[in-house]
Amino acid sequence: MKIKNSISISHEKGCNDRGPSMKPKIATLTIERFRALRQLRINGLGQVNLITGRNNTGKSSVLEALRILASDASPSVINNILRYREEDIGEAEDPMRPLDAEGLLQISSLFNGFPQLADKPQPVSISTNGVPRSMTLTLQVAWVSEERDQEGVRKLVSQQQGNLFGEGEGIPALIVEVDGSKRIITLDNFRRYPYRGRPFRSDFGDEPSLPCVFVSPYGGERTATLGALWDNIALSDREKDVVEALKIIDPEISAVSMVGGEGPRQQRTAIVRSSHLPRPVPLRSFGDGLNRLFGIVLSLVNAKGGLLLIDEFENGIHHSVQLDAWRAVFKLSRRLGIQVFATSHSWDSIEAFQKAAAEMPEAGVLVRLSRKGEDIVPTIFAEDELAIATRDRIEVR
Repeated sequence: MKIKNSISISHEKGCNDRGPSMKPKIATLTIERFRALRQLRINGLGQVNLITGRNNTGKSSVLEALRILASDASPSVINNILRYREEDIGEAEDPMRPLDAEGLLQISSLFNGFPQLADKPQPVSISTNGVPRSMTLTLQVAWVSEERDQEGVRKLVSQQQGNLFGEGEGIPALIVEVDGSKRIITLDNFRRYPYRGRPFRSDFGDEPSLPCVFVSPYGGERTATLGALWDNIALSDREKDVVEALKIIDPEISAVSMVGGEGPRQQRTAIVRSSHLPRPVPLRSFGDGLNRLFGIVLSLVNAKGGLLLIDEFENGIHHSVQLDAWRAVFKLSRRLGIQVFATSHSWDSIEAFQKAAAEMPEAGVLVRLSRKGEDIVPTIFAEDELAIATRDRIEVR
């Protein structure tokens, strides 16, 4: 069996359901010096990509890198990533007091090897080749100072000399560069409750590089958090897509909606209409699997023309319905022009992915990450290779 093994590690348009697969937005992904990924290059990505591997091989880190790239290193996205891993800075006793080296230790987790920030570690680099264009983002720590331009607008300027946490009026910051544009984010922004200082001028536009929706491993546990996504697609054809997907688990479901949220303390919740019940009931009553699928499909239809990232796809979804769940992902991603990246360590999920991929040629790719010394090495399985691996039960988890 011929398997493409990427050992040299350095780093839109939608179609109808039966048409040819979308040319991938991201055909090659290169990640350098980000978390455990010293140098990782993944070639031959498809429209729907499943990332597997043992624990601590960087599966979730790949999704985090894509989130950072797609958002142009949005401070809120980076802060959410840090908070999810309990790496956030925490709330300062005095919000106006700049953070010191000790308080900023957690930021170093974004850089390979947990370096001392005072040593100015080499920058993180995330880059892609694909359609509609290639993208490159770098992320580095620096010492900056505040200046005013000729119009009197405050701006931050990186200093050429000086210790990152030395004496003086300088400010520790992250410098983000995306395709020639620069953003400076003071590290004071990374608190449990984000610091709200006065805005500085940025070279970045208002819109991120690529629409992106992320589904966490436990993304279905609070349907209240999905209210904004529901509002985006309510009363549209995409609402029908969500209902059809829920029928994978319960064919009796005929409608879904979000209610509540009128008062300051009222949370929104999802309710469903089922033919065997006399009135609508909370979606939560149908169990974790339906809530998980609701979160995935609602996120999917909101990612039109962009990326959908799913961490631990199989969570809460019974093995008997995983094939139909993957079929829904393949079908909707093709129709809406979405590129999907998901992680899993479940053999049932891998088998279901392979069967769904076989029904839609040239769309599905499995990427297995494994350790080789200090590096993470990707092995790429296209559909025909994956079919042989699952048939012969070759370990790809």
